[in-house]
Amino acid sequence: MVFLVNLYTFLIGTSRAVYTALFNLYLKSQHLENAVIGRATFYYSWGLAIGGFIFASLSDRIGRKKAILLTIPIYVAFGLARLYNPSHVFFLYLFSFFFGFFDTSVILPTISVIESSDEKKRLRNSNINFAIVLLTGVIGYFGAGFLARTFGLGKSLVLSMILALVAISPVFAFPDVKVYRKTRRKEKLTTIQKAMLSYYMISGALVSLAAGVFINFGNVIFYDLFAFSTTLITVVLAVSQLSTAFTSLFSHKLTSKYGYKLTLFLVYLGVTVLIFTMPLFMLNSFAFSLAYVLRYILINISTPMYMVFCLSYLPKSSLATYSGLNFFLNNVMRAMSAQFFARLSKGGETDYNKLFIVSGLFYLINTLATLLAFYLMYRLSNKENKKDEVSINIVDGKENVEKNGTAQLSRRGRRKSFVFIHEKRKINKRASIHFHTPPTRDRFNGVNWKKK
Repeated sequence: MVFLVNLYTFLIGTSRAVYTALFNLYLKSQHLENAVIGRATFYYSWGLAIGGFIFASLSDRIGRKKAILLTIPIYVAFGLARLYNPSHVFFLYLFSFFFGFFDTSVILPTISVIESSDEKKRLRNSNINFAIVLLTGVIGYFGAGFLARTFGLGKSLVLSMILALVAISPVFAFPDVKVYRKTRRKEKLTTIQKAMLSYYMISGALVSLAAGVFINFGNVIFYDLFAFSTTLITVVLAVSQLSTAFTSLFSHKLTSKYGYKLTLFLVYLGVTVLIFTMPLFMLNSFAFSLAYVLRYILINISTPMYMVFCLSYLPKSSLATYSGLNFFLNNVMRAMSAQFFARLSKGGETDYNKLFIVSGLFYLINTLATLLAFYLMYRLSNKENKKDEVSINIVDGKENVEKNGTAQLSRRGRRKSFVFIHEKRKINKRASIHFHTPPTRDRFNGVNWKKK
């Protein structure tokens, strides 16, 4: 199952990377302004958010296989429709929304890998799948530059959509995995699970809002700031993907040595500092490119850590529903980020200094939220442990009394259940005083009266 998912991820990821790298540049070649490009991305992100939530929940009922086979052909159709005469902005926005709505190429493979892996191999398999996603980005970005020079932007985008249609061929071999029905009882989350679910949603939304500028407009940023060619832009993006893919293969060793919490906090802190210094790196194209690559590595190696850490606390039967809700919020934030980019580009030029400062503020809030969430988890886990100890002590006391009576208790029972024994002895004394003389000379209430 994991191999088939990874094969599908490789094919659909390559298609997606080529399309993402070239589409904004295609709109630029059609003499469309950044404000129009930003709004097209805004509607695409809204479609991605709504569709991701709906189809993730639907896949809990009909299965991942049927959900992918249903959505990807329609996704391809709207991807091609976007290319037809984009100067008609109404249709560009409409097709962009539905293109995002049926785009399940990211969320469903991620869920499939997590739920089909056992706990020990979950992070490793997620890292491998994530590394494949990044590797397809490298191949896609390098391939995008080659295809654009050979066939032009429009034809290259058409070829990427054909590859997306071919990508569903491994999906036909997917096994029919277990589908969770609605007839089950409504699950009640523990306090720790509720806290983790809240952090999962809030942190994902903040990171998406901060990173949306780089995700959606990385190619435009290099084009505007340094007038990079299409080939050079795709090279920088490909190096970012390749470096992250290599790093992500070993990131699980960081979590095994330092733990999820410390690793996530340090990564988020490093990204925050880096974003605030971006205006300084804008003075030199090479320095800015290095800073962009480093930011890309740090924030992307944190993604599988964050997802596996959070989802491991949540019920497996609702994994896709929670992931779909998170996917919805993330893409709503990316839509807000695209709208913010469009507003900063109204005059024909974009104020990138202001853009980086605002993005850094959201990263800072996420870092503080991460620290607060981990502290809250620590306090809640301590409370849960104390409750468990009390319940275990009471159970141990009862077992000792039932087995040996109040006259004979093990040393472990006396040590662990002193309060319970004390109360039990009081009850026995009252019983002996009330009856005065037992009805039998042998035993009453588990006490040997002959010895007394």
